[in-house]
Amino acid sequence: MIQTNLIFLFISGVFLLGFFGNLIFRKTKISDIIFLILIGFLLGSGLNIIPVGELNLLKSFSSFFGALALIILMFEGGLHLKFFKVLSEIGKAGLFTVLGFILTVGLSSVILYYAFSIPFIYGILVGAVVGGTSSAVVIPLISRSSAKEDTKVLLTLESAITDVLCVITVIAVVDIIISKTASVQLITQNIFSAFAIAAVIGAAGGIFWLRILRDFELAREFGYLLTLSFLFLVYILIEFAKGNGAFGVLIFGIVLGNGSHILSMFRMKTFSISNTLTQFQAEISLFIKAFFFIYLGILIEISDVTFKIVIIALVLIAFALLSRFLVTKLLFRKSKDPIQSKFVMSLHARGLAAAVLATYPLTMGLVDEYTLLILPIAFLVIIISNISTTILFFKAEKVACELKSPEDSFEGRDGDSESEGENDNNSDSDSGNENSGNRNSNSSTSGSSKEDIFSQLKKKYSD
Repeated sequence: MIQTNLIFLFISGVFLLGFFGNLIFRKTKISDIIFLILIGFLLGSGLNIIPVGELNLLKSFSSFFGALALIILMFEGGLHLKFFKVLSEIGKAGLFTVLGFILTVGLSSVILYYAFSIPFIYGILVGAVVGGTSSAVVIPLISRSSAKEDTKVLLTLESAITDVLCVITVIAVVDIIISKTASVQLITQNIFSAFAIAAVIGAAGGIFWLRILRDFELAREFGYLLTLSFLFLVYILIEFAKGNGAFGVLIFGIVLGNGSHILSMFRMKTFSISNTLTQFQAEISLFIKAFFFIYLGILIEISDVTFKIVIIALVLIAFALLSRFLVTKLLFRKSKDPIQSKFVMSLHARGLAAAVLATYPLTMGLVDEYTLLILPIAFLVIIISNISTTILFFKAEKVACELKSPEDSFEGRDGDSESEGENDNNSDSDSGNENSGNRNSNSSTSGSSKEDIFSQLKKKYSD
């Protein structure tokens, strides 16, 4: 049994590592992700510091920890995205994600078939498992980067959308292998319904919760814990309705982060979440991010890795980067800012979702020589892609900082600070309105009811 003091030591160590990793990133622009994964690996199968019994217990919670990391980090990412910027970029992000995913899976299946004699259908399965970027990697990095708002929105949306594509494709391919029947129509319907359900429930839940926080002072006193509790309920409801919970959480976060704008669109009394809530969320995200990557390192098992698996993993990453390069060139060919393309190319890391999906065929009873290769391949792809992401992201960030003037140089989360500043102003304004009564807010809303608020807000806040 694990000693109580060791648990406290682990929790303390995780938070301190997360803090100092974040500090190192701000000073050097070097991501702390690969170092956290390395620490986890040394704790686990590297030096066997964690006993085998406790290690197996931790591994059994992989689905829970993966879902928890997605909920917290997706919510954090959504809070700092601008609503109208999301609307303007979602079409491009969707096209970029779908094209990149299809090209990655297609090229992976072809090379696995011709170079390694892996059946085509299993090649598609492997490509789908490692075909998506990790939200837990992308969101913390891009939110603290010097990238433009458009790029931040695109990469955040991509990391959310690929989760849906990977999960549905893996489940569908496993079903095809087991039942030996295929239905393209069913797969397409599942993908669209997962997005639609998540968007509707996430948006409706966000608007409802904004009104609760606005109208009930007691709810605002315990705002963060109540918001987190309601966030979990939204995730559960979306998953129960066969939607994608992670995407719904992102939508929920966007609605809360742009509360005053969205409520104004519906002719409702405006309200913005307090800066205290966003500060709590930032601290929790820091801990969850650090824990997630240490845990990911603990999960890594390289005892089954062979030379063939190493070559397959390297080839898969090479073709994933090639796919990303081709799609980036296609969609950014008119861009006059090559730095943004560097950010897009750099953030290609795979994460815990790939590790969890790699075990899905085995849990469904599909055990053969090909499915047994998927897990070690996925772990190697995770490790190598995080190393290459760290290197490429460092180069992109360094170039971006060198092109900035000294007074505008990157000092942490510029985009987030700007968003938080807006939240601060809105929160102060709302606080003043609450203290003096709701009359001013109501009169302001009625006074502008004859004007096209949507057009005004879009013109003012969409850059």
